[in-house]
Amino acid sequence: MSDNAQLIEELRWQLKQIEDRKAENQRLLAGIAGSDHTTVVSPDRSVTVLAGPGGVVSEVRLAPEAMRYDAVTLSRTITAAIREAVAAGGRPANRPTVPQPAAPPRQAPPPPRGQAPAADDDPYDTVFDV
Repeated sequence: MSDNAQLIEELRWQLKQIEDRKAENQRLLAGIAGSDHTTVVSPDRSVTVLAGPGGVVSEVRLAPEAMRYDAVTLSRTITAAIREAVAAGGRPANRPTVPQPAAPPRQAPPPPRGQAPAADDDPYDTVFDV
């Protein structure tokens, strides 16, 4: 019976860790979505590129008209739009940034009573790990 209670307690701890990581990832994503992005549209409006601070490309969109171009022309159009967006997104923002508090370090679950912790007691990585 106590093995089940320990297992349930460990599962609760792991679920809390997953929820904490999920909340942190949502906070990070909200920061990315809310940050200043640069949008560059090709002259023929067939390619749109979004780049954030530091010139990080977050999205490339192709209009249906882009499919009428041959591969070389479309490739050059995409590359030119990306270069322009990266250059524009790499400029420092005009508004000051507020430093974010560091995430608390992960803590290992307490070892079961009466047992020494094993070397591989860390929970498996999940999709919520960054």
